[in-house]
Amino acid sequence: MFKTDKKLKEAAQKTAKAMGIPFSAILNEYMRDFVDKKQITFSEKTLKPTPYLKRLLIQGEKDLAEEKNIDYFDSVESLIADLNS
Repeated sequence: MFKTDKKLKEAAQKTAKAMGIPFSAILNEYMRDFVDKKQITFSEKTLKPTPYLKRLLIQGEKDLAEEKNIDYFDSVESLIADLNS
């Protein structure tokens, strides 16, 4: 037994019912996956970048294409040395 948000549980049960899947089957599958992979992923619907982030991404793509403001490192050690300089 575990505690969960009541509204979230109700919404999940409603969604499962609409899909024709027993809610317990969904919980069991998520727990089985968690045990097998020993990891959990949290995500939200597709994220929309802010205008500022969009500009940064566009500039980063442009810099990468022009090989401007880009450094390459042969090893982790050389990267760390560069960060510490």
